[in-house]
Order: sequence, then structure tokens, then C-alpha cells
Amino acid sequence: MTATSASAPGTTTRSPAVAMLRLLGGFQISQALYVAARAGVADELGGGPRPVGTVAEATGLRPDLLRRLLRSLATEGVFAYDEERDSVALGPLGHTLRGDSDESVRDIALMWMETHYRPFGRLWSTLHDGVPAAERELGKPFFDWLGEDPDRVAGFSAAMADMMRAIRRDAIDALDLTGVGHLVDIGGADGTGLATLAARYPRLRGTVFDLPHVVEAAHATLSRAKVADRVDTRGGDFFKSVPEGADAYLACFILHDWNDEQSTRILERVHEAAAPGARLLLVETVLGLGPAPEVATLLDLTMMGMLDGRERTLEDWRALLAGGGFRLDRTVETAGPMCVVEAVRVDR
Repeated sequence: MTATSASAPGTTTRSPAVAMLRLLGGFQISQALYVAARAGVADELGGGPRPVGTVAEATGLRPDLLRRLLRSLATEGVFAYDEERDSVALGPLGHTLRGDSDESVRDIALMWMETHYRPFGRLWSTLHDGVPAAERELGKPFFDWLGEDPDRVAGFSAAMADMMRAIRRDAIDALDLTGVGHLVDIGGADGTGLATLAARYPRLRGTVFDLPHVVEAAHATLSRAKVADRVDTRGGDFFKSVPEGADAYLACFILHDWNDEQSTRILERVHEAAAPGARLLLVETVLGLGPAPEVATLLDLTMMGMLDGRERTLEDWRALLAGGGFRLDRTVETAGPMCVVEAVRVDR
């Protein structure tokens, strides 16, 4: 049996030129992963190896071309292709492209390639004038463009739910809500994060807060989680106001989307709405902290190309919070790439 699959990282010594060639070809791998995710190739392999022809028929792809795509992705550990039997199975990473996997990033693969891929062709200009590549490619700020199409909004929300499970889960698990009666999730999208927390804390009341056309998706999420009796939804613009009177506010992967001036405006709105001594819980990357620093630097590049935001160091977070009326209390590193940054509202 001759199978093509990925070797363990670091077991093969490559020349610098070959290593660089592999990096330069990353855009092709991204598109190959997109095709596999969109066609549902990994979903066809949940029961074990299958003939390539059978998978091609089920996914509507040409078998001769699918075979070549599988060989390429096998070298990345996504699939394992058996040349002799002409069959394919999931590789070590393959389950992450399945829609039903707890570690699925399938919707991220779809969203990134459908919304981020083209704009990054404009990164050269961004590095010269600071205008996000997406704004130049799309003709308007990314979130404005996104909100014009319900399908884009749905795809983005699905990708953020994947992101929650894939890289934020450890940080969500690390949140200590002891003593919190009412939690507002700022930019809570489809409610996945707050639904998880409400299930863990039976006495917790919550509010999912996001733009009206985004937060609509939260109703179904909260109902499925059986927490809709304790968690409601509110639509609005967090640059203008946020729900008042809660004793804790959560911003999960929100402030990194915005520059310091915009982030300070959001924090000021929270400060205005929050009860005295209220807690602010941020789930964000902290540059230089955590077991997967490459995630933070990758996301920092994403922010550069798509938005006007950035990933931040611990001192950056401290200064930003102080400018918005909050004192950084502690930072909790987790098993994943995200940290919990805890702060408390102070009088100004």
C-alpha cells in the first residue's frame, strides 16, 4: 500500500528556497481547501476510506481533477490518498473541514476565500497608504459591504461560530462569571458564546447585543440551547450605545477589529452604560502571550488587510482600557491562542 500523507513537522529538512516556495504557494493551497470545503469532500469520508470516483460522483467534481487536488492536500495532512487503491480517507486535519465536527473550521474556509481572498491582492497599496485592502477592493469598508447581503451576513456569522469553537473555546471556558447576574455580550453575533455561558451558569441572565440584521440569528441559537428564557437579544450600534445596567460586559474578539480611537469610543459607551464597579471581560489575543503566537500574528495581518484594527500587546490593552475608563485587573492565558483580559469600570 502506497499512501500519500503529511510527514510530521520538522522531520524533513528543506532548503531555504524550497521552504520559501511552499510559502509562496500558500494561496493555491487556500483555494484547494476552499474547493474541498465547499464540495463537502471531508463530509463524504466520515465513515472511512472511499474510492475517489465515488467521492467525485457524490460531490459533483471531476474524478481526474479531484485526484490531483487530493494529492496536494494529502501533503498538508488534510487527506490520505492511497495510490494503489485509488481511495481517499481523512488525514489528521481532515475532520476540521467536516460540517459536524466540534473542531470544524469549514465555514471559516468558505468565508475567508469568498470575502478575504480578493482583497489581499491589494495589500501592496495598504502598506503604502494605510487604506485597508478590502476597502479599496470592495469600494467601501468591509462591514458596510458585508451588511448589504443577507447571505454574506449568514456566512460571516457561521464563520464566527466556527472561530468560537476553534480558537476561542479555551478562553470562553476560562471566563469566571461567579457573582455575575446579568451579562451583556457586545457584538455577540449569533449568540453562540452567550448560549454556552448561560448553559454553564444556570442563574445567569444575558443579552446578546449586535447590529439588528446580525443579531436576528441569535434567536434560533438561544432556542436550541434552551436558554432563551434567560437570554434576550438587542439590536443596536455599539459606537452609539450599549444595553445599560449590567454588572458585567463581554466583548469577544471585537475590539481587535477597530483602531485605538474607534475602540476607545466603544469602551466609552460601555463605561456610560455599566453599573459602578462593573466588570469588563475581553476575549482577545495578546501579542507575545499564549501557546500559539502565530495565530495572533496571522490575525494581525488579517486586520491590516480587511479592517483598520490590530492585535495588541498587554501594554497596548492596558493603555486602551485606561483611555476608556477601565482598569486592567489581570490577564488569563489559556490552552488556546486567546486570552481573557479582565478589567473593572472606574470613575472618571
